[in-house]
Amino acid sequence: MVGFDDFWQGLKAGLAGVPGDWERIRRDETAFFHGRRWKIDWVRFSSFHDSLIWGWLATPADHPATGAGMLWLPGYSYGTPPPDETDLVEGVATLCINVHGNEPNEPYVNPAGKNDYITQGIEDPATYIFTKISAHCLRALDVLGEQDGVDGARVCVGGMSQGGALALITAAQNKRARLCFADMPFLCEVRRALSLSRSPAYTALRHYLERHPVTAEAALATVSLFDPIHHAPDITVPTWMSAGGRDPASKPATIEAVFERVASPVKEYRLFEKSGHVFVPEMNAKQHEWIEKYLHSATN
Repeated sequence: MVGFDDFWQGLKAGLAGVPGDWERIRRDETAFFHGRRWKIDWVRFSSFHDSLIWGWLATPADHPATGAGMLWLPGYSYGTPPPDETDLVEGVATLCINVHGNEPNEPYVNPAGKNDYITQGIEDPATYIFTKISAHCLRALDVLGEQDGVDGARVCVGGMSQGGALALITAAQNKRARLCFADMPFLCEVRRALSLSRSPAYTALRHYLERHPVTAEAALATVSLFDPIHHAPDITVPTWMSAGGRDPASKPATIEAVFERVASPVKEYRLFEKSGHVFVPEMNAKQHEWIEKYLHSATN
């Protein structure tokens, strides 16, 4: 089994060999959130395994752009969540990608126990679906930093659930990130989560391991390459993490274990004791607060 550091060095080396081609498709679409209007363009770029990845890019339309950028990563799904109050911060350009290669207008659908992809290609890290997904996220942060109106030295990464886990991985493996927001992150302390979580994805993983006892340990080793607990020591930027006390999917104990290992001296954890696996307005408030504090005043 490949070691953790060797795997990630190899993944990043392979991604570096993919031409950094991207295209921004200007559109007439606008949206109105936080009392402000946003222009919504599409972006597509080349990524790992000859993938063409799509996403939407929201930029301020009726208020000044600050030069800061945020990569907002999606939850466990087959679509791209549309821009809304959960992922937009006043003055900040936000990119959200579809990690499966679908166009950004594809319906946002949570599999909820069917068609789960957590076990896809699990037999080998080279074929595992999260290998491709993580590579797309690393490339997306670079693409965001190259957009007009975005200062590549002032970009951050965030997400909720699967997006939170991907944000932690991206912040650890792409040092362009200056902040990390990981709300109710998935995949944390996977081996322990398997016995605690009632997530359909974890249920699918448990069933796979039960059906393949001979290769179960190797499969778990593959998934563990994407467990934020192993990436946390490489996260050195200000990091916000949250958990829901009534969350049936991403259990607080597993998230707290990751938080404790985050290397950044600037980090904050909040347990929303009465919340399940749902968006809490304070999450977006924290994005506003930290971007204002750590990105708006940053310079090259």
